[in-house]
Amino acid sequence: MTDSRCVPEHVFAEVARFDATLSIEAASPPPASWYLDPAFLSLERSTTFRGWQFVGRLDQVARPGDYFSGSVVQRPYIVVRDQEGDLRAFYNVCSHRGTCVARGSGTLEHFTCPYHGWEFHLSGGLKRAPLAGAVDEFKKRTVGLQSIPVAALGPFVLLHFGEGEADLGRSFAQFSTELEALAMDSLKFVVRKVFELDCNWKVFVDNYVDGGYHVPHMHPALNSSLMFDEYSSRMGDIYSVQSCPAKGGDRIGDMGQFVWVHPNFMINRYGSWMDTNLVLPVDADRCEVIFDYYHDGEIGEEDLASALQESAKVQEEDTEVVDMVQAGLRSGVYRGVYASRFEAPLYQFHRLLSADFGSPRGPSGTAG
Repeated sequence: MTDSRCVPEHVFAEVARFDATLSIEAASPPPASWYLDPAFLSLERSTTFRGWQFVGRLDQVARPGDYFSGSVVQRPYIVVRDQEGDLRAFYNVCSHRGTCVARGSGTLEHFTCPYHGWEFHLSGGLKRAPLAGAVDEFKKRTVGLQSIPVAALGPFVLLHFGEGEADLGRSFAQFSTELEALAMDSLKFVVRKVFELDCNWKVFVDNYVDGGYHVPHMHPALNSSLMFDEYSSRMGDIYSVQSCPAKGGDRIGDMGQFVWVHPNFMINRYGSWMDTNLVLPVDADRCEVIFDYYHDGEIGEEDLASALQESAKVQEEDTEVVDMVQAGLRSGVYRGVYASRFEAPLYQFHRLLSADFGSPRGPSGTAG
């Protein structure tokens, strides 16, 4: 549900300009305002980013005391394996003055706020409040870290930032079957790379889910490894899968699969490799993309360097195109159409956003 108190009224008029009830042949993409107006990030924060969000990996919290921290649209969090071995998550906000109680990742016995030294158990409860008075009196009040629903799906950790039902199995029932087909059990995490791009986060997603339409034009080396004539896309309820046979080779193998999960998580499975892309808004025209690389088996430093160089080349090419798209959106003349042969996954993304926003012109609504 949208918290309209946080969103200027004009934003809803811009939402209504996109009609998700039309066929892709008749539809037009969302207006440029969706990508330019800072108020849209407030809308997305109260809708799109309220449900289950991919935030990290289970191997980051393999043992008691292991933790990692991060933020999703200004909601700082901590994920930790407590001393009993249970997976827990909390808002990374001290109950005293709001300071973040952890940074980065690592292993610890308890959380300590750097501001006034308050300590919290890994279960979230207050352990110690130096010189603040009787701890027993504090414990009578709600002074522990505020918990967040947390769950695992395959090798991934997800958090739920919304209110009400947080049933991961129900939300990802269809996608769970898709995840199993990616055969990830033998994969091991290798390395993380983080990029910051000068574009709205949705521009990055748009580029990813265009059904491979841009690959022959923007990625010549990658295109030479793929049988692009056999590129195909299919869609589930909250995800899409793009597949393309490949010509073999050390990195790509015989098949490339490119999976997007609404709103901002991508899984790329190819040969003995997998990488995931998590795109997070920074502001209206900047985003951060976290790449996690996995490999099946041992890999030498030279082979790793070569694979990462190939991946970096694709990312450089994508960076170039998203910069150009953002510039075009700023021009004031953009209107847009869909290339129906390829861009059904792109239209799906926009329709799911429209449904998130509660548009009366959403997929199951009627134009009004």
